[in-house]
Amino acid sequence: MTFADNAKRVFDLWVEKYIAGDIESCVQLYTEDGTIYSPYGLPAIGRDALRETHRTWLASGETNKKLKVLESRGEKDLGYCVAAYSGEYRDENGSTFIESGTSLNIFARQPDGSWKIHISSLNSDKPPLVDG
Repeated sequence: MTFADNAKRVFDLWVEKYIAGDIESCVQLYTEDGTIYSPYGLPAIGRDALRETHRTWLASGETNKKLKVLESRGEKDLGYCVAAYSGEYRDENGSTFIESGTSLNIFARQPDGSWKIHISSLNSDKPPLVDG
């Protein structure tokens, strides 16, 4: 199985478990010191913080979660993957809007040969708000 196949498998499993609300299974797809950098909250470093981040995301009412691998490459014990993500939300008026972006993910091969996400950096497609 190629690294690209492995990365897609990890992300497919993450989406499946996320949609099911299975926070622990989502978190187990990260290394022990896994990290998420996100425009949607503070950095999440380590499994306890990853659990809290996933709990917050799931509480947001997101539906129709999608994740698609755009590019990936791995050699020896490290790999990277660029993915596009999207999800649907309801605003305070009940209207639906889509939040989307890309993520850059660093994977680390584990002693058993499996791959886990070590770092995810999410980048929203929404332009940042500028004061002034």
